Amino acid sequence: MPINVDAGSTASESLEVEATTWTRRIVTWVLPLIVVAIAVYWYGSAGRFATTDNAYLQQDRVDVAAQVSGNVMQLLVEENTQVAVGQPMLQLDDSIFKIAVMSADTRLSGARTEILTMKAAYAEKLGEIAVARRAAEYAHRELKRQRELVDRKLVSAAAFDSAERAASLADGTVDVLALQLRQTAARLGARPDQPVDSYPLARTALTELDHARIDLQHTLIKAPQSGIASHLPAVGSRVEVGRAACAIVSDRSLWVEANFKETDLEWVRPGQSVEIDVDTFAHHHWRGRVKSISQATGAAFSLLPPQNATGNWVKVVQRIPVRIALERREDDPPLRDGMSANVKIDTGAHTRFDRWLGRSH
Repeated sequence: MPINVDAGSTASESLEVEATTWTRRIVTWVLPLIVVAIAVYWYGSAGRFATTDNAYLQQDRVDVAAQVSGNVMQLLVEENTQVAVGQPMLQLDDSIFKIAVMSADTRLSGARTEILTMKAAYAEKLGEIAVARRAAEYAHRELKRQRELVDRKLVSAAAFDSAERAASLADGTVDVLALQLRQTAARLGARPDQPVDSYPLARTALTELDHARIDLQHTLIKAPQSGIASHLPAVGSRVEVGRAACAIVSDRSLWVEANFKETDLEWVRPGQSVEIDVDTFAHHHWRGRVKSISQATGAAFSLLPPQNATGNWVKVVQRIPVRIALERREDDPPLRDGMSANVKIDTGAHTRFDRWLGRSH
């Protein structure tokens, strides 16, 4: 029986065309749908970890400012060495301040001498008043006798006038001395019997002397806290009042300040576990805890915060600082202030699906 070659070829070609069509449909529609589904699931199921590489190690740092201006005469510690609280660090030129102390001490001595002089003058006036009062009493007795004698016509009127004049002058002398006594007492603050150093003149001089002595003490700059001395000035350089002469970096407190995008902080809460990688030590890992989240963005603390109430406003995702407490171990390598780090916060069983579906935080 003869075989129909054309019919067999046609059927085979039809099967090949149909297979090619299905393959094309699968490649065109099914595979992209699968890829999209996998991508959506992968992206939506993520979001548990909040990560950022905008993180830096921070340590307490104190700028040691000079209380007086002067040239550095001596460095009492070396750069990057341990210092204790109250340890001398810098010695400034104190020659002018020593002279100021001597000058203030001289003014105090002069004030005390002046007060003692006024107290002596006060005592002298008291004595003069006592003598003048006795003379006035005698003058009045003499005036009384002269009045009795003139009534009897035993003395002349001129003698009586002379006695009356002497009594009047004696009273005037007492009044003048009393005024001088009050004037001296006023210079003594109406307290002539107080100790010398209790008078305003002496207290003012004592205050100036104390101020000069404090300035002299401030020429020796001491460490306000323990830590590592840093940025020490060179001998001969000048330090000014209110400007940092050097710095002390604490060797105890250490934390990480991570600046997260505001859109990454939906699930971040204090107390959550954090994994920390420091760029300097690629093969060492640290653990930590979220300690606090800043109440304002970094832009809010900037010197010139952005003014968004303008016509050319452009929305920018803000960064919010998150403080992370670092857990230290004895075998940890040494860390330094300002080192860069990468942090990853475990926010718990949260995914992007929770956000999309509006689930509670």
